[in-house]
Amino acid sequence: MTNDHAYEIQRDIFQLEFPYTAAKALGYALFRTYGIPSISKLLAQTRQLSDPANAGKRSADTGVLILEFLTSPPSSERANAAIARMNWQHSNYQKAGKISNDDLLYTLSLFALEPRKWIQRYEWRSLNEMEQCAFGVFWKSIGDAMKISYDGLPSARIGWKDGIHWLHEVEVWAEAYEKINMVPDLMNHKTANETTALFLYGLPTFMHKVGKQFVTAIMDDRLREAIMYPRSPWYSVAIVQAAFACRKLFLCYIALPRFTRLRTLSEDKDSKTGRYHMEVYNSEPW
Repeated sequence: MTNDHAYEIQRDIFQLEFPYTAAKALGYALFRTYGIPSISKLLAQTRQLSDPANAGKRSADTGVLILEFLTSPPSSERANAAIARMNWQHSNYQKAGKISNDDLLYTLSLFALEPRKWIQRYEWRSLNEMEQCAFGVFWKSIGDAMKISYDGLPSARIGWKDGIHWLHEVEVWAEAYEKINMVPDLMNHKTANETTALFLYGLPTFMHKVGKQFVTAIMDDRLREAIMYPRSPWYSVAIVQAAFACRKLFLCYIALPRFTRLRTLSEDKDSKTGRYHMEVYNSEPW
């Protein structure tokens, strides 16, 4: 499977097959990194996601860059500009020793693994082997473009037979990484709070406490303890599980396939300004 094939398959997954769940999984993947103190402390130092004044814009900026290489062909100017921008932003912190290769590989692994986990858990069908292979091929290519070292993976020297093989080794590595590095820390808690506030942006203030319980309800204990959140009440967990179960049944037996015209998430370049414009936003309209 080539990078172009993987891009086309994954694009349909994100835009036509499972757009809601895949998008939420990517947001959750970023959120999960806040359970790693080395990552959350750097974010706190830069005040990008730990400060209410910056969190909304920083979240939107991250979403734009990721969306650019998710929805543009691998050889396109837009995809390569987004990756180059991302690498430039990381470069000074890497030179200063504030971002390790393991932190980058772990973050990459979450973007490759979380959509698959969420789709298998909450969607009307699971990914088939071709689609899972596409996730592995696509995200390995992004890691290659970021010059991430895979030396910690068993097959790094001999190579991987396909995307599924790479995905499996990354999953095993990420699990071992989390067991050691995902530990409680006040910076984890502070960074998670600001992002949780973005999740609850559209809710009235009096509903934020309940909303936070629902956000916590989808977390595993390891992440929840690392960001120092209390366990959600049993009824919050039950409501979330029931809502996803009902949605799964509706999509499987009642909903029609999505129209291809719903694929676009950003417009073409404006001929006058040279800018691109998002058609949707998650919280603040940057």
